[in-house]
Amino acid sequence: MKYKNYIFDLYGTLIDIHTDEEQPDLWEFMADYLAINFSCQYDAKKLRKDYLRICRDEEEKLAKANGSKFPEIKIEWVWERLIGKPCSDADMRLLCNTFRERSRDKLVQYEGVAETLTAIKKSGGKVFLLSNAQRLFTEKELEDTNLTNFFDDIFISSDMGVKKPDERFLLALFEKHGLKKEESVMIGNEVLADVGVATAAGIDAIYLNTYAHTQKEIQRDLKICHADTDRVNIVDDGNILSLLRR
Repeated sequence: MKYKNYIFDLYGTLIDIHTDEEQPDLWEFMADYLAINFSCQYDAKKLRKDYLRICRDEEEKLAKANGSKFPEIKIEWVWERLIGKPCSDADMRLLCNTFRERSRDKLVQYEGVAETLTAIKKSGGKVFLLSNAQRLFTEKELEDTNLTNFFDDIFISSDMGVKKPDERFLLALFEKHGLKKEESVMIGNEVLADVGVATAAGIDAIYLNTYAHTQKEIQRDLKICHADTDRVNIVDDGNILSLLRR
């Protein structure tokens, strides 16, 4: 295979997922959950309003602290403020997993993913994950889709305080493992985030058009993130393995 290091996005790239955090039933359930488990009294509408307000507040504070245009908070900060008192790690993990699972109606590994990752590993390549995500959501979803053991390392944006396309997120992976840029490729389904971070860090990218964006939309976003189109491969048919084997 062409590269030694394959850096994958997760959602929309390896995992097909759908969540809906706007559904009223979710917030009614969570209001009951907080009342039963933490003695917190919330109306469902107020809970959602406060949740979104605190998310914005924490993002603004983090952006000021780390100077990133793309800050990534830890979602447990939000729930801690909503609960208003200390919460054990185990209780917080259960709360976050419960919230995520109640908001989610789809979680499946894309067809061909295991075959692709296995082929990379057998060829001597390294496989890394670079995901804009929450650690407390993603760890379990990786386990549930049988993906955890494929990765040589897992980088999640909530751990770093920044997310793609902030190049610091990707460069931290390079620094930790001593990777060479010319031997590495970023693979993902979002032009602005995945191709964007590859462009900012100076490596090749593979864009997977899993959501059937038009060529006009793709070219528009490539221009926005100042991508060198000679360093970006676009996969429309989902057959990434044939591309990697060239």
